[in-house]
Amino acid sequence: MLKEKYNSLKEKLKWLDPFTYVEILLRKYHPKKTKPAFQDEAIDSIVYVVSALVFAFLLYSILGFLFNTSSPMVIVSSASMVPEMYRGDIIVLYGEKNIKAQEVSLNTSIGNKMYFEFGKTFPEPIEKFIDPATGKIVIKVSEAKELEIGGEKIPVTKDGDIIVYFSPFSGKEIIHRAIAKIHASDGTFFLTKGDANPSIDQECTPINNSFGDTQYLACITKNAVPENEIKGKAVFRVPLLGCIKLWVFDNIPAILSGRSNSDFSGLC
Repeated sequence: MLKEKYNSLKEKLKWLDPFTYVEILLRKYHPKKTKPAFQDEAIDSIVYVVSALVFAFLLYSILGFLFNTSSPMVIVSSASMVPEMYRGDIIVLYGEKNIKAQEVSLNTSIGNKMYFEFGKTFPEPIEKFIDPATGKIVIKVSEAKELEIGGEKIPVTKDGDIIVYFSPFSGKEIIHRAIAKIHASDGTFFLTKGDANPSIDQECTPINNSFGDTQYLACITKNAVPENEIKGKAVFRVPLLGCIKLWVFDNIPAILSGRSNSDFSGLC
């Protein structure tokens, strides 16, 4: 009795599987043979792979439409948001414009300015001193506790929304918390920070190297994030499911090339 109910339910549910219709069409134009040749199996495999790619694209597009964003899902690729998020987690985003963060107004434009040109962090984010034991310069990065923007001080908290934006400086999507929302004369911008990182993403402290070139320390992105460049805010987390992608495209290539993967953490 129970087995009959299970089989009946299974028969009904199969019509929710898009591959059921792929199978029907495939068999209409390419009937199954008792002893299929290699060519027959290759045709079946190609049809299923192409169908899977099409279905994945359609699902991604539908989710993007429903969640009002061009990037409805992203994979956490570092440990910068531990313990809120872990490397390999899949994050579902919603394209919300009303991002929660502490707000401050500035009567100046900041779109093309670096953070140190309009803001300051307390305590001093980067300290350089001579190690008496080695005589070498040591650089210490301090935990950001407070920001000062336009004469107004803002405590660094974990109360803001977690958002996703693309950093041209880092060359990847960043999933970090919004800690300040700045209403400037040229638009609305955000300062962001990884919960596990000591400094904010925009803390680009300039130093000159031995070749006379300017480098930036503790820097993830050079500018405050414009509101219209935010891909969405995190609304749901699927733990560790993205590890498969990270192993295939990040970890295994790094191991085979003999490079160390500084982002590796936990399972992936």
